[in-house]
Amino acid sequence: MTTVSVHDLAKRVVEAVAPGELASFEPVAAPYLDHPARAERRLRRGDDDPLGFGLGDAVEMVTPVVALVSGSVITALSDGFGEAVKGGVGKVFRKLTKRRAVEAPVRAWSEDELAKVRATALVRAKALGVREAKAEALADAIVVALLLERDGRG
Repeated sequence: MTTVSVHDLAKRVVEAVAPGELASFEPVAAPYLDHPARAERRLRRGDDDPLGFGLGDAVEMVTPVVALVSGSVITALSDGFGEAVKGGVGKVFRKLTKRRAVEAPVRAWSEDELAKVRATALVRAKALGVREAKAEALADAIVVALLLERDGRG
């Protein structure tokens, strides 16, 4: 069975929403993919400098947020959404920050599952401080990236 990794999903989404960040994707995304909880704490404190050049305040990058949101989506997919959505979308965030899956199976997701993917991505992005319009665009890009992955257009 084919799988999609957090890394691959995040990279595909960055390519779609911020292609200018693709050249720096690997070094910028690495801490968020390898140690998401630690990297998220730094991001929330506002002292995260993804490039390491003192440009953190000058350059707003989407790669860190995309990496964290992709991790939440992959975890939800690998869990089959089960317990994560029983109590409503608001509880997804708390569950998904506790454990992260590295990959999820690629399959023909139902419309309901894709709606849950979008809702998960939207809640997560907003929780990370992304404004409504950008969070909506990011959630849509995640769904499109998963559909492209499913259709083998990688």
